[in-house]
This record gives sequence, structure tokens and C-alpha cells, in this order.
Amino acid sequence: MKVLFRTDASVTLGSGHVMRCLTLAHALKKTGASCDFACRITSGHLADVIRSQGFNVLPLPDILLNQTEDATATLAQLSQNYTLLVVDHYALAADYCRMLRARCRYILQIDDLANRSYDCDLLLDQNLVANAEQHYSKWLPTHCQALLGPRYALLREEFYQSAAPRDRNVNSNRILIGFGGSDEQNLTALAIEAVDKLKLPGISADIVIGANNPWHADIKQLTASLPDMQLHVQCNYMAKLMHQARLMLGGGGASHWERCISALPGLVVTVAENQQAATAYLDQLGACVWLGQAADMSAEFFAEQLCYYLSQPALLDSMGQTAAGLIPAAAGTPLVVETIMKTLNNGHP
Repeated sequence: MKVLFRTDASVTLGSGHVMRCLTLAHALKKTGASCDFACRITSGHLADVIRSQGFNVLPLPDILLNQTEDATATLAQLSQNYTLLVVDHYALAADYCRMLRARCRYILQIDDLANRSYDCDLLLDQNLVANAEQHYSKWLPTHCQALLGPRYALLREEFYQSAAPRDRNVNSNRILIGFGGSDEQNLTALAIEAVDKLKLPGISADIVIGANNPWHADIKQLTASLPDMQLHVQCNYMAKLMHQARLMLGGGGASHWERCISALPGLVVTVAENQQAATAYLDQLGACVWLGQAADMSAEFFAEQLCYYLSQPALLDSMGQTAAGLIPAAAGTPLVVETIMKTLNNGHP
């Protein structure tokens, strides 16, 4: 089986789309699939990361003005037909997919906007929001099967291997900081400053950034002078860090579900508009604390929030337990792969 992924990473877009596609690609590879990625080569792209994980990259131009241009450029790179096309891109939907059907038999669209027409056989939205089905009802073709909610979250295998022991050291003052792959607003620096301001005994922090973080050199220099902070760049052991932490300060997006399956309490800053609905709903359920939007953050505010929540162990325990209850420990990526294979074997759902 041949699978084509169409997704991008950049300093502005971040790395989340590519990283969850890589998760799915590795899972499909275990079924015998061969996976290629079509990506724009723009500032902050992750083509080298994709290649380093054993997948071929079909390079696309930096600037593609619309879906038709994008589809034309993609088709020009294809020398074979594909069983499945996976589209994980906010700028692409029905127009793009209709053109790609000339080369791709089935289409899976990964999305969370529900704001445009789709031409796909499967649609995956791993976010947890109220009335998700209604959001998509007018946009999907009648034959499309919608995979909605965190039971379909695309999590790396490490999270399923670590999901069983969901308890943690309640006496730990270890903080995990992670604002996504690029962190264009450099919230990481504010968080490091905030942790440095804390006067709690035994405080330490793991700082996680992506390979395309534009502030990499500054953050490396900053953490080097602070003995209780350890920097991790493009790490593949996030589950381990989450199980060691007492509390996470970071962004929304896919990290919500990594935290949930790890039963890790989180203080969350939304760095994009599409993260707000799910974050607000998780806050309402008690599965995290939504601190607000990136533009409103400061080191002083981070320090106040960290100090308060670290002093409330019962509240943190409750938050972690609530989060863990939202995502099955044995669903996610395996369930998505199972559903894909059923669709390919049986035709339209």
C-alpha cells in the first residue's frame, strides 16, 4: 500500500501537523505501507526530520497561492498512484482533494476547523468539543466517516507503552515546559524566567523545544546558566518527561492528548485561535487550566500561577485524574489505523 501525506511545517505554522502525520506514517508502515510526504520547502520546514525517520519527501514550492496551484504542484511530483492520501493542512480541502483523486483512491483529511467543504472518505478531528458532529454535518460528503474526539488522538507509541502507570510522584516539584515545535511568540523564555523566580524548594524543569524553534540559541544559552533546568530539542521521549513531571506549562493542540493519557495536570496557553475551543472545554471539565492567550502572558503571571498550583496537590491530582479519564489508554493511533484498513478493504464506510 502506498500512502501520500500532504502537510507542512514552518515557523508560523509550527510543527504539529507534520509530527502527527509522522506518528500515523510510522503506524501505517508497520502494516506494510510505504509512505511519502509532499511538503512546501519554506522557513522552518521539517523535511530533514521526515527523511531522518525513513520517509521520502516530495518538495513543493515555498509559495502556493491557492488549492489549485497546490494540487497542480503536488501532481507534478507524483510518478505513481497512491492507495491513500492524508491531508493535514488548514489551507487545503475539497478543491485540492478532488484534483488529487486522479492519483489517490481514498482520502483521509485531518482537521479541527470545520469551516469549509471537504471531499474525503474519512475525516479525523481529535479535539474534544461539545456537539462536534454538528460542526461537520454540512461540510462532509454523505459517504464520509467522521472520526471525532480524543479516542482517535494520534499519539506516538511511547505514550501507549507508558500509559499503564498513570500515577506520579506527588512530592515532585518538577515542571515540564513545552510550547510546541516553533513557539513563534517565545513563550518558552518567559516560562524559564518564571521558573527561575520561584522560591519553592527542589524546583526543577525540563524545557522542550522543536528543531525549528527560532529562539534555539538564546534558550540554550539561558538554560545553560541555570543548573536546575534541562533543555531537550526535538526529543522522542516526551512520554517519559510527562511521567516525571508534577505539572506542565505549555500550549494547546496535540499536547492536550499527550498530557491526558499521561494524567499530567496542565497550565495551558493558547497560541492560535483554533486551540481555544478545545482548551476552554477541557478547562470547563477540570482537565487543565486555561491561562489565556499568548499575547497576554508575562513571566510574572507564569510565576504566580506555577506557585499557586504547585501548592495545591489535591487540585493537581484531581486535574490529572480528570484528564486521564478523557482518553482511552488503548485507542488513539491503533484505532485510527484499524479504521483506515477497514475502509480500504471494504470500500466507502
